[in-house]
Amino acid sequence: MIRARYWIIITALCSLLLSTVAHARTLADAAAARKLADQFMAQLVKGEADAGYDMLSAYIGVDFEQFNQRGKKMLGDLQQIGSSVGKPIGFDLLATQSVKTHFMKLTYLLIYGNAALVWELNFYQPEKGWQLVDVSYHANINDLFQLNTSASP
Repeated sequence: MIRARYWIIITALCSLLLSTVAHARTLADAAAARKLADQFMAQLVKGEADAGYDMLSAYIGVDFEQFNQRGKKMLGDLQQIGSSVGKPIGFDLLATQSVKTHFMKLTYLLIYGNAALVWELNFYQPEKGWQLVDVSYHANINDLFQLNTSASP
């Protein structure tokens, strides 16, 4: 009985994922995913976060509505951050991590005059073609020291 419930849940989740993913565009390779992420970060620097998020949404491989809701929250957060620390002045790619050929995480620093935000974009490739599965940001710079093991600048 319990196994039957798990199979029903797993089947429903797979169906939902496949129906959502079928509509998303894919990126040919990791270089194309990196280019998309760089373009997004450049738009954040220009103050065009809404256009950047719209650009990313064409490649979203998960629940589009949830992604859209998180995007609205992100835009509000960026406006609040901008009112307290000003506009971003640049960005820097800090790390590229992967799990074989299936997952890739690009970690960026969005640089402000007296603050910084860490942005992470996660991509998934089940077979051929990368899709975006998550965009997140935080201000915990301590996490960055795990990415960089060098002792000096």
